[in-house]
Amino acid sequence: MKSGMATTSILLFLLLAGLTAAAHRTADDDTNNNIRLPNYGAQAPEPARPWNCCDNIEMLPEKIFPPRWRCNDELEPSQCVAACKVCQEAPGPFPGPLICSDVYWGVDPGPFCTERPWGKCCDSAICTKSIPPICQCADEVDSCAAACKDCQPVESSEPPRYVCQDQFTGQPGPRCTPDEQN
Repeated sequence: MKSGMATTSILLFLLLAGLTAAAHRTADDDTNNNIRLPNYGAQAPEPARPWNCCDNIEMLPEKIFPPRWRCNDELEPSQCVAACKVCQEAPGPFPGPLICSDVYWGVDPGPFCTERPWGKCCDSAICTKSIPPICQCADEVDSCAAACKDCQPVESSEPPRYVCQDQFTGQPGPRCTPDEQN
């Protein structure tokens, strides 16, 4: 019986202490001591990429989302200093070009600077497993893209079809036709 009465007394004391503290709060207490929870309905805007375009993009190995990216394009010193916060020497003979060591944390690392010889997309890309890969597009098209230097006709194709035989160092780009998934 005494333990039940002691528990009730303690609970009553805590309730009164809480009410007293609430009565003595000021407007400053409300603004400075609030715990702010993230707003799950709104998304934070992605930060700006440190580069406009990049041919030698590298996704860093951390397994996080969104991924982190670094552009390993070799730049002249004046370009690197103007565009990047951190410039490092590219591997090779000294003095050489610089690489922008800035890291971008986001979903889209941006477009390539150099146009691929077959155009903006390719369904039948053949790439080496090197880093960066060396790719060729085996798509048979009505006419080769303007950037293609070695456009070969496909034998016995009616109407005439062509394949760009040029190689490109870097990713082959997006597919021209979306994947069909059932």
